[in-house]
Order: sequence, then C-alpha cells, then structure tokens
Amino acid sequence: MSAWNSEISPERRSARLKMVMISALIGFLIVAGRLVNIQIVHHRHYADAACNQHTTQIDVEARRGRILDRNGYLLAGNRTVATFQVYWPEVPPEETALIDTLLQRLGEHSRVKLPAERRSGNQILAIDVPYQEALLLTNSGLPAGVSVDVGQERTYPMGDMAAGIIGRFTAENAEGIEQWFNSDLQGVDGRLFIERSATGRYNLTDPEADNIHAVDGRDIMLTIDARFQCIIMEELESAMDRFNSDWAAAVLIDPTNGEVLAAGSVPIRAQNGSLAMNHCFQGYHEPGSTFKIVTYAACIEEGVIGENDIFNCSDGYIDVAGDSISDAHEMGILSRDEIIINSSNVGIVMLSRLLSDTTLCDYCSLFGFGLKTMIEYPDESRGLLPVPGSHGWSGVSSAQIAIGQEVTVTPIQLALLYGVIANGGTLYYPRLLEACRDGDRWVREESIVRSHPISPETAETVRRTLRAVVEEGTGASAAVDGVAIGGKTGTAERLSGSSDYLSAFVGMVPAENPSFVLVVIIDGPDYEYRWGSSSAAPVFADMTSRILAVEPELALGPGREEENLMAGVLE
Repeated sequence: MSAWNSEISPERRSARLKMVMISALIGFLIVAGRLVNIQIVHHRHYADAACNQHTTQIDVEARRGRILDRNGYLLAGNRTVATFQVYWPEVPPEETALIDTLLQRLGEHSRVKLPAERRSGNQILAIDVPYQEALLLTNSGLPAGVSVDVGQERTYPMGDMAAGIIGRFTAENAEGIEQWFNSDLQGVDGRLFIERSATGRYNLTDPEADNIHAVDGRDIMLTIDARFQCIIMEELESAMDRFNSDWAAAVLIDPTNGEVLAAGSVPIRAQNGSLAMNHCFQGYHEPGSTFKIVTYAACIEEGVIGENDIFNCSDGYIDVAGDSISDAHEMGILSRDEIIINSSNVGIVMLSRLLSDTTLCDYCSLFGFGLKTMIEYPDESRGLLPVPGSHGWSGVSSAQIAIGQEVTVTPIQLALLYGVIANGGTLYYPRLLEACRDGDRWVREESIVRSHPISPETAETVRRTLRAVVEEGTGASAAVDGVAIGGKTGTAERLSGSSDYLSAFVGMVPAENPSFVLVVIIDGPDYEYRWGSSSAAPVFADMTSRILAVEPELALGPGREEENLMAGVLE
C-alpha cells in the first residue's frame, strides 16, 4: 500500500460539498438581492434609465394661426424648424466625437465651431433647421445628451409692405395685429415621446405615453386688400422722397361698412429696427381745412343756413376775440357752398358763429373725434378735442376748431368722417378683422354702427359740394380721368411736432355714390409743397388711378356693378 492515499474520506467529501452548496446559496442570494434591488427597490430608476436610452422627448410648438388678406392672400405664415441642443453632463467623454459628427451633418445651421468643447451645462448646437432635414437626422439616431425642439418660424410674404399693420411676432415680442390677436393666433404647445425601434430608427410607438398633441392657433382674415396695400405703400415712399417729408400716411376704407382696405405709414421702422409709429392709428395731427366739413355739415343739419345764403369775405380776414383769422387771399362774396369750394377760413368762421360752441363740439363728438375708434390695433390714439369749459378753451377755440386747428385727429378718424358723408350719414366702428377660422369654416365679423351724425339729405348736399371742390376749387390736382372725385384739401400749421406744415387730402370715389374713401397725409414737406393741393392731392390721384386700374368696378360705386351686369343681360 502506497504512502499516498488518493481516496478522500467521507468526512472531507461531505465538508467540501457543504462548502460548494453554501457558496452557491450565497451567490444565489446575491443575485436574487440584486434582482430585487433592480426590479423592486429601484425599479423606477432603472426603468427610466432604460427608457431614456431609447426614448427622446420632443417639445412641439403649436402652429401659429395664419393671417390672410380679404382675398385669401397670405400675409403671415409659418415654417416648421428645429433647434438642436446638447446637455453635456449626459455625454460620455468617449462619445464627444459623435457630437462633432452631428455638427458636420448640421452644416450651415450649426452654431458651434469644430471641434466642440465640453461645457458644464446645456449648449445650443443649431437653430432654424428645416423640419425635413431635422427629421432625417433624428431618424438616423442622435448621440446621448442631444435633444430636439420643433417649433415655428414666422414668415411674412409681403415683407415690410404690410409690416405697419401686421407687425412682427417673435418669442420675445409681438407688434401690430400679431399682438392684438395673439390669444387667437398662438394655440397650445404639445409634447411627444419618440422611441427608438430595433432598427435604430425613431417611431411613435407608445400610445400610453404622456403625449400632448399641439393645438394650432386660429387663422384670421383681415379686411386689408394686399393689392391696395402695396399701391398705398409704394406711393407713400415715393412721396416722402419727392417732397422730403418727415412722414406720410394713407388710409383706404369702404364707407358702406367701415372696413379698412389699406393703411400705410412711412417710415416703417425706427432706427433700432423696431416697428415705427403707425400714424394711421397711433399718431395725431391738426387736420386743417379737411375738418371744415364738420362745421359745414352741422350748419346744414341744424338748418341755420340755406343754399342761397351769402357771406361777405371781402376783407380777407375776420377778428376773433382780439385775434385775426385770414384767408390766403381775398375771396369777395361767397355762397354757403363756395366757402368750402374755395376753402375760405373767414367764411367757415362765419358759419361756426351760427352754432353755439357746445353744438359745434357735440357734432365733432358725434363724428367720432376726441374718442378712440376702437380699431383692432394696439395703442390707438384718441386725438384732442377741447370742449367749452375745459382747460385751454378760449375765445378763439371755436373758430380755430372750425378751420381745423386746436383739434388733433388720426387719419382713421378723418377717413370715418368722410365715410359718414359718403354713405349717407352713418358712422361705423372701423374694422381690420374680416373673419376668424373656426374648424373648417370662416366666421364673419359684422359691422357695427356707432352713430348717425347727419341725415341722408345733408350727406348728399355735402357730397355735391365736395365734388365741386375737385371740379372747380382747391382740389383740382386730385382729379382722375374718367371718374368723378369728391374731396377736400387741407393745409395745417403744426401746433406740435418738429415740422411747420402738414398737407392733407381726403377724397371719395366716385363722388355721388362712393365705393371708397382715401385719406392722404404728408407731414413736413418742403415749403413749396406745403399746400394740400401741392402734395397730398396729387398723391391721392396717383393712388386712386392705380387702385381703379386693379379694380375698375370701384369706379361704378356700390351696387352699380350688379346694375351694369343686369343691363348687359337685358340688352
């Protein structure tokens, strides 16, 4: 028998077996404990970690509502773009090169120089990436720590031609119509969870995820006609250069309902690039002789003057409370209507004396002066209308108001005044909103009557006189071949502002049955162009000619187009 016995004693075999069993049991308990820790104790943590490895959260910005003109032409729309950003603490150091690869693929949209330098927090990689490009990059897989926000970039097809009305919208600021209707346009943002499939592509796979679908903003349609808006703006910019004026503005309205068809104000932008004051609604000025029809219409409505009444204006001036108001030249004996046709300051002061101060100011208020028009535009001005007994009222105030001084107005207020004359005596609240989109249909806005300052008979009388102003008097330079124009010139010595004179013309087309009213204001022209007949009236004629070239039916007047068509059928 050898000295070495290879046989193991039963006792030792049993001890080794127990050791193996105990080791296996300990290993099982460790694994089981680890599984309990993962599956139960820290289940949420590891589930979220697993989810984060193959799920991307994308914030989806709601589509902002579009803004259209009355013919459906796009004034403000959207372009879907994406922003790529990285949260560096979630990027493993060995995967930094993947960020550089992504930046190369982002190309011109990248905002980071290569190679990328790690930071302690978040960093924007690219902005305004077109949606289709962003989708291709996202579907091919993004490095750890990279997220994508999908949003809307506002676009304006007309550029600055409509900026004075539409304004601009950014995440930081809103102007004009964009500001006024922001609650309708903005919509509600959403959130989507995108999960990586087995092929490495991204798909929406989990219907139980906390997805919040974006609710788009409402589209709105304006009363503005983009064609007329371009005409107005081009002519205003040309006028500023021609007359070397400080600013210029024009408002085009439909007098039958108060709809604003175009509204231009130049300059469009301030030196810092922000939207400049829109003089159509926010600025105010002395109206000069364009305001004389208030006194004229009030005297006719009150019955204090007749068609055959005459007034001696031979002196060329009139004393008013120790002061003197004069005409540009002596005009002799004038009839009631000739006072307006020749724009006599002396004659209109004589007419104002037939009314009490209170009555004159009441008519000014009935025509909407001294009050906001309530147009859908931010920071509208109400202008200034002094009344008897108020601070600053004096013995010359009534006479000064009659000739369009000591009172300030906005171009939209002036347009509505002549709109009353044009439509037969009704003052409407003006409108920029034509309709709002509600699902698959448009909900139209209704025009609202504000007051009835004068009778249809008075309005008809004033229209005839305004036609004579253009055919026989101071408004001859506003004439347009082939159509009867009614209107009034105005030249105001500025009581406020840096310039000395303001040139104005307000006209209606056609004179007897107007389709539109157009106000043109040229502020601070060179001295030789200070008269309304020298600058504003010719600009009115140029604008009107181009508008009628685009829409010849407007020369027929409201309702006349249908009559003309019927006549053609009967023939």
